[in-house]
Amino acid sequence: MTTYVLSIIFGLVIGSFLNVVIFRTEKNKNLGLSRILTVLGGRSRCPKCKKTIPWHDNIPLVSFLLLSGRCRFCHKKISRQYPLVEMLTAIAFLGATFLVTNNLLSDWLGHYSNISGLLTVFAKFNVSYALSPLNISLKLFEIIFLWTIFSVLIAILVYDLKHMLIPDYFTIVGIIVAAVYNLFSDILLIATAIVSKNQAFILEVAELSKKYQSVLRGSSAGIFDFFPLNFSGYLRLEPESFYGKIVHLKSYFPSSSLQGAAGVSFADSPFQFITDLLTGTRTGSGLIAGMAVALIFFLIVYLSQETWMSMGDVKLVFFLGFLLGIFKTAVALFIAFELGAALGIILILAGRAKMKTALPFGPFLIVGAILSLLVI
Repeated sequence: MTTYVLSIIFGLVIGSFLNVVIFRTEKNKNLGLSRILTVLGGRSRCPKCKKTIPWHDNIPLVSFLLLSGRCRFCHKKISRQYPLVEMLTAIAFLGATFLVTNNLLSDWLGHYSNISGLLTVFAKFNVSYALSPLNISLKLFEIIFLWTIFSVLIAILVYDLKHMLIPDYFTIVGIIVAAVYNLFSDILLIATAIVSKNQAFILEVAELSKKYQSVLRGSSAGIFDFFPLNFSGYLRLEPESFYGKIVHLKSYFPSSSLQGAAGVSFADSPFQFITDLLTGTRTGSGLIAGMAVALIFFLIVYLSQETWMSMGDVKLVFFLGFLLGIFKTAVALFIAFELGAALGIILILAGRAKMKTALPFGPFLIVGAILSLLVI
């Protein structure tokens, strides 16, 4: 419970910071990145009367409620964007924490393969590490990653809704965060796959997957309840002890290419080896997806002369493709186009829009990406 409360509080604080980022980017959109970072510092001021806002009027959500949504000095209304962004960020942070701590992410099995990879790396240097604290540390890393990604996506969503424009700064930060996470995950995944002596760990993950399926079918027990807390002994097993029971990592992951990446040498088949590495890793799959959808969107922008979409959408879909990989990107695009079409029809029927009314497409892409990331 304490973890969830802290997630909400931290989400409110980061939401308040995102409001500052959005507002000051709006006011300084023609400045370079270094100058943007400079103007993010300094005290906040009321956009109407320009007076410095005291710290006790800057408490996320609380100050807005206590002041009845008005500036203390000029009594002008404070934009509803501020509490809405703070609440949205708090909900996103709480949701990310809940999903990770309860092993409910769609790629939950990847979490345990990464633990196996960490144990493999530690064993290489004769370092002993218990699974329980390692599990907590990796979950914390995943939570921070999701918090950061959600913060970037919320900033893009709000800015695009207000201005039908996506600043390059936001997209670049997202690409960097996704690259760090993808590379980290791939290093651990490959470490697990190529060191056959430590693949006994995968047997236990396989057994867990069976119990996980029973949980999905209605059991009330948590996934973590089934997971052993100490695997240090498996790192010292001799080959004869587990070759008869070995289950390859490939059987339990969406990509069948990892087996090739782990078992095919460059000398045997250079093309196959490179293909397996590209399609069987998060980084490779992300690059393929990102470049493919960015090319498609670029052609749409070029042919429509930016009347249907903008270059900001091209950069955004590259970021999302790089984050999600091939399959999840396809799902995210399908959801985005369906949501956009449905909302467009509703607005036209309600008389709020016409056939030629422009709608920002970034928010639909972001909603599709989030659903694909967490559910699929």
